[in-house]
Amino acid sequence: MSLAVVEIPAGAGWLRDERVTRRSGGILQYEGLEPCLAELLDRSALRFSNNVAAIDRSGRTVTYRELWAAAARVAGGLLDQGVGPADRVVVHYCNGFEWLRGFLGVVLAGAVPVLPDPTCSDTELDWIVSDSGAVLCLQDTLPDGLAFLDGGASPDELALLYYVRRWGGGMHGVELTNTNVLSTIEAVAHAMNLAGESARTVITAPLSTAVGCSVQLLPTLAFGGTVVASGSRGIRVPWRHPRASFPSAHCVRGWGVAETGGIGLLLPSECRKQHPRSVGVPFGGIEVALLGPGAETGVGELLCRGPSVARRYWNDPVATADTFSDAGWFRTGDQVYIDDDGFVYPVAVRVG
Repeated sequence: MSLAVVEIPAGAGWLRDERVTRRSGGILQYEGLEPCLAELLDRSALRFSNNVAAIDRSGRTVTYRELWAAAARVAGGLLDQGVGPADRVVVHYCNGFEWLRGFLGVVLAGAVPVLPDPTCSDTELDWIVSDSGAVLCLQDTLPDGLAFLDGGASPDELALLYYVRRWGGGMHGVELTNTNVLSTIEAVAHAMNLAGESARTVITAPLSTAVGCSVQLLPTLAFGGTVVASGSRGIRVPWRHPRASFPSAHCVRGWGVAETGGIGLLLPSECRKQHPRSVGVPFGGIEVALLGPGAETGVGELLCRGPSVARRYWNDPVATADTFSDAGWFRTGDQVYIDDDGFVYPVAVRVG
């Protein structure tokens, strides 16, 4: 980066989380995280075993005990097929119980779920399987075997691999470690107050995306809530005015991409009237900066770093060098304006 990076202080202490600390002047980190995603979800399943974990479009329900038993059998079936720890496995189903069982089965087997962009073609899916080095692609009948649960992984090991469209065409994989994923879960749980066990989250995005999986699904499961498929028993989420359909729900506006773990900015509900065009302020240990000739005046390319931000692209060193700096900054490509209170406003979004 030849231009100066101008760091922007977080505004007014919005959404401050005391568990986020800075270690030796480096990137902010969460304290006290579980070692890996599999251990966090397994503890949740044991604690909330009788809670309803998910409701599908037809209104069918599945408890945590039922879902984990089914996922553990998928994990056993994967083991029978030679899938081992850290192996990549593509999960390619539509939103539903089958996707949940497949995804969780891969996690419980100690493998890494590979989640393709939901708009990918058959040719692109074949390329994703090849590029990721996946040993298996789950898209038909799920494997079935004796229940199995892997012993776990370390915080810095790869946990999820999202394939997203790159600027200018094509796709590449976004590497998220266990620390990245668990940090997103903590950030969302804190901002949305999910610790009460009664959260019901309507899944409004494909589960193969960072918003659908890392932001909506995993934080809900981690705290014993229920994920509800959009369309369940008449539930419909419009593209505009969702608050009209769910007047008692906590509807939020924000910004995030797979490279930031799906999070980044969140607009507190009490700030919507004063900042109607803003996409929010940083939260969850995310820090922001601006890059460009107008950065000193609050206008420039948005940069992000934090505990949920990816470390690199999979198998793509050129794009990694262009997009991720040694200091941990991710170049979003989005042009924004940041006001004196730290609220971020979109100016222009780079398109491929």
